[in-house]
Amino acid sequence: MIEKFDIVDEIYNNIFCNIRHRNIDLFLCGAASTKEKKSNRDIIRSRLENNDNLSILYPEDMFMEMLNRKKYDLLTLEKFLASNSDIILIVCESPGSFTELGAFVNNSETLEKVVVLLQTKYKNAKSFIRQGPVEYVRMNNKDNVIYFNNNIGELVEKIEKYLKKKFGYRYKTKELKLKDLNLISGQYYFIITLLYFYQELDVKSLVAILKHLYEKKYNITEFDIIYSSAVKRLFKEGLIKKEEPAGKSIQYRLTDKGYDFAKLLLSYVSLENKTRTIDKMRLKIMYSQYY
Repeated sequence: MIEKFDIVDEIYNNIFCNIRHRNIDLFLCGAASTKEKKSNRDIIRSRLENNDNLSILYPEDMFMEMLNRKKYDLLTLEKFLASNSDIILIVCESPGSFTELGAFVNNSETLEKVVVLLQTKYKNAKSFIRQGPVEYVRMNNKDNVIYFNNNIGELVEKIEKYLKKKFGYRYKTKELKLKDLNLISGQYYFIITLLYFYQELDVKSLVAILKHLYEKKYNITEFDIIYSSAVKRLFKEGLIKKEEPAGKSIQYRLTDKGYDFAKLLLSYVSLENKTRTIDKMRLKIMYSQYY
């Protein structure tokens, strides 16, 4: 167990808070694939996920187990989703996606981030979905409704064009955009950063570190859902692994993929003496572990 947090505070303040984030957190809603048919959502994801600036997430992957807990209701999770996403892309292709569209459109905190993907043949349909939620999104921002035919490649090009128009400024600005520990992405990136420096951490120590920093700025009530969602995402993307050494508590370590990602992440640290600062931090940790 790490008893002192001096080094942790240095990692957070001097390194993590100086990472220039350009990544876009995109929550993709739509139908699930079946044995007979691959959903448009899954096809779109496979076409977009090569973009290193995009983190494409399925809401159910992150929050389904939370819904099964009585502690969280749907409205709470909708608000939570709004604060943890840059954009919510909804492929209208199933009853479930229509329900999600209706819920997000009726929530002022999610409406601004909703982008609807609707087949062109329904553009002028006299249906509740088209004349209700879709029209509401269009009236709020006409660019946030994207029509498509059966050509998914063409649709993906439209999505990429939309993202470039909306978020292109992130690649030009020199201002730091901190994704802090009150966000899933923030804890996701910080856990990667910690494991890069410490090589391994037991779960109890990791939680203690995160809570120590989190409580300085934020109300602890949402910590559990943020932490569990971040860890679940790290495992799902194959960036961390769990080890259970004989006689020891469960340890988290970076996978080879996670280590490569950590090096890429740290390349975005905006410091004049970046390499020196990072090397100095690693030496300080090695010294503290052995002396």
